[in-house]
Amino acid sequence: MWKSRLYFLLGCWLLILSGLELIPLFTAAILSEFAAFQALFSAFILTVLIGGALFLGFRSTEKIRIPKLTIILPVAGAFILAWGAGLPFFFLFPDEGMVPALYEGMSLITTNGTSAYEGLIREGGYSIELWRGLASWIGGFLGLSIILSFLTAMNIGGLQLHRSPLAFGDSEAGYPRMKATAHTLLPLYLTVTACCMFFLLLSGVTFADAVLLAFGIISTSGFSPELSYNFNNIGTQIFTIIFLIVSISNWDVQYAFWRRKKLDHSMHSELRTSLLMSGMLLLLLIYVMPVETFRTFIDHAFAVISSVATFGLYPEAYTKTVSNSVDVSIILLVGAGIGGAVVGTSGGLKQLRAIVVFFAGKAEVERLAHPHSVKGIIYQKDDVQRSDIEAVWLFLGGFVFILAMGTILLGILGIHFQDALSMSFSALTLSGPIIDIVDPDFGGFTGLQDADYFILTFLMMIGRIEVSLFFALFSKALWRG
Repeated sequence: MWKSRLYFLLGCWLLILSGLELIPLFTAAILSEFAAFQALFSAFILTVLIGGALFLGFRSTEKIRIPKLTIILPVAGAFILAWGAGLPFFFLFPDEGMVPALYEGMSLITTNGTSAYEGLIREGGYSIELWRGLASWIGGFLGLSIILSFLTAMNIGGLQLHRSPLAFGDSEAGYPRMKATAHTLLPLYLTVTACCMFFLLLSGVTFADAVLLAFGIISTSGFSPELSYNFNNIGTQIFTIIFLIVSISNWDVQYAFWRRKKLDHSMHSELRTSLLMSGMLLLLLIYVMPVETFRTFIDHAFAVISSVATFGLYPEAYTKTVSNSVDVSIILLVGAGIGGAVVGTSGGLKQLRAIVVFFAGKAEVERLAHPHSVKGIIYQKDDVQRSDIEAVWLFLGGFVFILAMGTILLGILGIHFQDALSMSFSALTLSGPIIDIVDPDFGGFTGLQDADYFILTFLMMIGRIEVSLFFALFSKALWRG
């Protein structure tokens, strides 16, 4: 029964994706981009046929909510949407095969931002770039919905400590909650995206670039390095910094603020720690590379926020200046590794876990000084239980294990260790474009073996759905239930 419900939901997701595909399809028709139009039209027809077949074939299935469906739906959904998002690239570049197209789709849906078709994308024209931006944008929104409806409702790596101010924030998990979350947050997501486009236009960015940049900024995907020349403008950099900060903060808290709901100051703890960490990294960056002009200061600030947001794009001149600096690479990697808030579009370990680890460490130090003292950890006015702390440590251990396994497997397939580590880290933290700074000798993602693409595809999927949820798939209790 749960399989029938799963197929129905996957069909719904594919139909939504095919509806969005009409936007770049009509754009290709208007701009007379015939190759792109054929690829998008073929992908649209195939997506509609398969999505429609699943929807119609299983629409009469009973609505059920069981742990097995709750855990499998995000995983299966990520792969089916990655397949759908990558289809236009398969039809546009058929000689490259289906595996790079699947990698491309997963990179977009998970907001990683890297591409298996570097140097080839522009052959498809603006409509293909628009599809990449739109797929990344919907991937960011899908990530928010999954986090609020599945991950924070289960004991997934400590994310259950997040207390959503939404009315259904503590209701039962699963697809009904995801649907309610999407309906609630979509108006805000659209409004913030439109505001980002508007301010980018004010800073002098062309309309075509403003649309693509806004999609990338709000989803923190950094999917188009070709647009980095726009960041040579200080005004564009400042507006990008502002909207990246909005993107990495908790969107459910933003919604409550938007609706003028009374919020406790503890709801903003992750935003405060994000800004505090960014400030500390900025000071370190200034110490390593002293500021000589206001422009240099803005470049440093942009680099730090871009890394924390796992956006990964930087001004062209700045990338060339710092690409050989180990100190700068370490600073930016720390920012990308931790990432933003729980209900943000960024990747990384998340600020909540950094807060829990910090206070757990502080409590242990105080216990050494006062062995008989009893002092708990408080987060958002709730006691942090021992099981919550153990869940965070389990996640961190799993993260390191998956990172090591990805690096080893890529190394076995013949990739240099530094490249393998950089690729695994950027895939798992969803900070793809940052690899250009931390590994300047990296040759790009084009032309890799199919096995390499498969490994990186899995790493990106795990980075979006969380390591703990991935490990739950191997639980015997799950498959017995």
